[in-house]
Amino acid sequence: MLRFVRHQDIDPEKWDDAVTTASSPTLFARYDMLDLLTGDAHWHAIVEDDYLAVMPLPYRSKWGIYYIYTPFFLPQMGIYAAQPTDAEKTLMFFNAIPKQFLQVDLLLNHHNTASLLPGKRVNMTSHQLSLNDNYPHLYEKFSQNTRRNIKAAEKQNLTFEKNGALVDEIIRLFRENRGKESAVHYRERDYLNLSRAAERFLQDGLLDVLGVRAAGKLIAGALMVRDGQRIWFWFSGRDENAAECKPVFFLLNEYIKQYCGTGLVFDFNGSNNENVARLYRSFGGVPYPVAMTLFSRFGVVSALKNLFAKK
Repeated sequence: MLRFVRHQDIDPEKWDDAVTTASSPTLFARYDMLDLLTGDAHWHAIVEDDYLAVMPLPYRSKWGIYYIYTPFFLPQMGIYAAQPTDAEKTLMFFNAIPKQFLQVDLLLNHHNTASLLPGKRVNMTSHQLSLNDNYPHLYEKFSQNTRRNIKAAEKQNLTFEKNGALVDEIIRLFRENRGKESAVHYRERDYLNLSRAAERFLQDGLLDVLGVRAAGKLIAGALMVRDGQRIWFWFSGRDENAAECKPVFFLLNEYIKQYCGTGLVFDFNGSNNENVARLYRSFGGVPYPVAMTLFSRFGVVSALKNLFAKK
């Protein structure tokens, strides 16, 4: 039986057990991490029986309308169950979402089948790289242009470092560069959530904090989360004025060197931006689909939006 459970009634231990034993386990769906990345623990859940399967429901409200959304910096969401969920079971979970949530915009994971869900389905694309091979074999799969950029970066006297103290500096690099673009919608609270989550991952020994310096100045950095058998390219920042140094190519190449032959999967965490996706493919990243569903109930949301727009 499926039931809606409010945050204060969720059993944290049973929740984490359900996520850990799921066919798509991830640290990002851990109870404490959802608290951090939603900010002030703004999430409820759909739970099957005694935590046989679970689906987190991050929520916000606007104009008095409650809606389900996917928080920034969460690479996947959806249903966590011991077996992949077929289309009918996925639909059952979504039908169990209370009617008070008039809008649902939720990213799933690649073990959820979304073909029967109502509304619009957006097929997102992520990229992953198996780190089974040794470095020379992985390097052979890099595109010719990427190998050329790596060689160019190696001539710039760049230095690569792992230093947990760089988290705030990397966030600052992003905010002062790409973060100023109109397409980026992060608010102050989102950066705060990111910083707090990074601190928790650091405490648990699960975060690799990487930096690239030129003449002692930090020009690029990245946060990599070691999540079981998967490493997530979680967040990054770079100085646009140092683009000619090719620091991102240098950083990714050095990091892949460290984990080659481990059998882990490096997940680039996807992007529907073709330029970014091209970068991931150039390192041998193989695309895989992740669905996102977006639907409104009874057209109420659209009607209210139009009403407020006229005032």
